[in-house]
Amino acid sequence: MEKSFELRSAIEREMTKQGHNFATLSEKSGINRGVFSAILNSTPPKPVSFHQLTTIAEALDMPRGWLFDEYVGECFYDGKPNRRRIEPFLLACAELGRFDLVRSVLKRLLEDLKYAGFVFETAEALFMDGKFAQSAPFYENVIEHEKHQHSLRLSICQYRLFRTRLGEDGEENLKAAVQFEPFRFLLPDELRLDALVRIGNLYYELGKYTEMEATADELYDCASELYERLRRGETLPDDRPKPLPEQPLVYYYGNALLHKQLALIEQKRYEEARPYSEIYGNLDQFEIMDDEGRAEVENLKIFALGNSLDIELMLGNFSVLPRYEAYMDRYPNEVLPCLNNVVEAANLHGIEIDDLIAKRYRPLDEYLAKRPDNYYPESVVRSTFASLHYHLAVYYHQRHRMADSAMHVGECWKLSQDLNNQQHFRQLASLLSLPSAFVNAADPNRENE
Repeated sequence: MEKSFELRSAIEREMTKQGHNFATLSEKSGINRGVFSAILNSTPPKPVSFHQLTTIAEALDMPRGWLFDEYVGECFYDGKPNRRRIEPFLLACAELGRFDLVRSVLKRLLEDLKYAGFVFETAEALFMDGKFAQSAPFYENVIEHEKHQHSLRLSICQYRLFRTRLGEDGEENLKAAVQFEPFRFLLPDELRLDALVRIGNLYYELGKYTEMEATADELYDCASELYERLRRGETLPDDRPKPLPEQPLVYYYGNALLHKQLALIEQKRYEEARPYSEIYGNLDQFEIMDDEGRAEVENLKIFALGNSLDIELMLGNFSVLPRYEAYMDRYPNEVLPCLNNVVEAANLHGIEIDDLIAKRYRPLDEYLAKRPDNYYPESVVRSTFASLHYHLAVYYHQRHRMADSAMHVGECWKLSQDLNNQQHFRQLASLLSLPSAFVNAADPNRENE
């Protein structure tokens, strides 16, 4: 009851400080005078609802979060958890970033595991509302107290946490993926599809192309199986949760083929990669599709055309370069990845493309410019720009333009540090045999020799 005493003492002190009594505060807050008396004077005192606490705080012109530390005791008045007080309090704490209080309340609440379902439902509500960070401590507590290591609820919690932990730090993203991956097989197909796309994208950003290829195969199998079941009119059992996929089914089916092709291209298996453009670039007859799905089919056509041209460049067929430039003109979102690819191909085959670089190269901010149709996340743009700096460094070094080369090494280094992307660090490590002025540009802390 100690916190309960502190809560009431703090209210009384603030009332006295502002010159309020029960009558004046009742009038200002709209709370009945008798309720105030029962809260502050009764023995034992009447518990304070969370709505009453926030109303009193507003009437006294106190900031949001006032007396939240002291309110924890009201959630377990007389040692018993009260869901009607706990639920709004937890949501308010999460919104204010008071995760210390969230964890404190959940730890006590889950001493009785019958409340695990309530905590999970609260986490899901926050997640579905786009409040990913706020949902994390709820999922963490369910995971900590889940007894059945192969439960559906546990796998969903692990998947949601994976989503909440994705950021711009590549290695931290990889850790989150590794922690989640064993649970993906327990997920409903509708969530597993989304998880596999995100893992595939992560592997692509980090340069783990063999892992990306395996994930693409798994994504294709999962999407194909679900597609065939839905075509046959099969439904999910009534006792299974039915979370909808975030994207149309054709998105996952097409991205499985796209990821497979990209993984093959990055492994320089160009002839194997070539047929995939024709497959995922022609999905107009996909049977389960709405307007959103048809829009995804059009996006896949864009990627298919670009990747087919990219393969030709990598094979040394630079006669397609005018078509590649026309493609960049038509699809502004593709300028950065295309420029990255064409510089890589030029390095591979010793082709001069100074005019194209001068025409297409822009500062990062221009590639990051927000456009309604920009489908690339910021982290992907930054990673691609770091890769472009690396390939430009090689391009200029091949032409003995050491100052230009060194500048791009330095830019690649800085971006790679920001992203904590080991792929780019490995690329830069391959340049250590170059002249000292070039190497020093990679490490701004290293003195000139």
